[in-house]
Amino acid sequence: MKRFFAVIFVLIFVFAGIFVVKKTQITKASASLSSGYAQVLTNDCYLLSAPKFDDSSKLFLLEQSYFVKVVQDFDNRFFCVKYMDFDGYVAKEKIQFVEEYPNFPFLSGITFDTYDIANVCLRSSSKTPNDDSNIVCVVPKSSKNLLYYGKTTGEEAIDGLGNIWYFCAYENENGQVFKGYIYAPLTRNLSSITGSAEIVTPVNLTNFVPAESLLYLNLSTKNMLVVITSIPMIAVIILLTCPSKGKEK
Repeated sequence: MKRFFAVIFVLIFVFAGIFVVKKTQITKASASLSSGYAQVLTNDCYLLSAPKFDDSSKLFLLEQSYFVKVVQDFDNRFFCVKYMDFDGYVAKEKIQFVEEYPNFPFLSGITFDTYDIANVCLRSSSKTPNDDSNIVCVVPKSSKNLLYYGKTTGEEAIDGLGNIWYFCAYENENGQVFKGYIYAPLTRNLSSITGSAEIVTPVNLTNFVPAESLLYLNLSTKNMLVVITSIPMIAVIILLTCPSKGKEK
C-alpha cells in the first residue's frame, strides 16, 4: 500500500512539474518568436469576416491596445485571427506581435441597456432595409446587460442621431443567445471602456510561426522539463522493480 501511494505521489509530482513548465511558457514566449498574440495599434482596426476591405466584411472595430490571437498568415495583407469566440481577419499593418501571452487579451465585461420607450431590433447588419429582412430578433425595451463586442459605422437610422451601431449579444428569457447590431442611439448605460493594462514586448517577425503546445519551448525550458520529469520517473522505476523488505524476509 505504501508503494502504491508513493507511485501516486511521484506521478502527481510529474504532472505538477509539467504544469509549472507550461505556466512558465505561457507567461513568456521565446524572444526570437512570438506568443502568437498581436496588439491592436490603431483605433481603426476592424475584425473582418472575410479578407477584404468593404462594409459587408466589417464585423466591428477592435479596441486599441487589446489583442488578437493570430492563427495563420493568410496573405500579404491579412492574418487569420481569433478574438473572443470569433474567427476572422485583420489587416497586418494594424497589429504588432508581442512576446508575452497576455493575461486578459480581449475586451470583456462591457455591457449596455436598451432604452425605455419601445422595443429595439437586433439586426444582422448595420442598416435598416425597407423589408426588415435583416432582423435577427426583437429586444424588449429596458433590457439590461447586453454584451458589447465593439462598434461600427452604418446607416443613420434616425436623422440627426449619427451612424454608430453596437455589435452585441442578447440572451432572451429562454436562454437563447442572439448576436447582431443595435443602433447606438437606442441604447444607454454603456460600460466605461479603458485601454489594456498589459505590459508587453513588441516582436518584429518576418515569418509567423504558430505556438500552441508544449512542443513550442525554448532550449532552457526544454532542459527544465527533462530534469523535472526524469528524476521522479527513475524513482518510479526503482519502486516498481526493487523487492520490498517484507518479501525478502
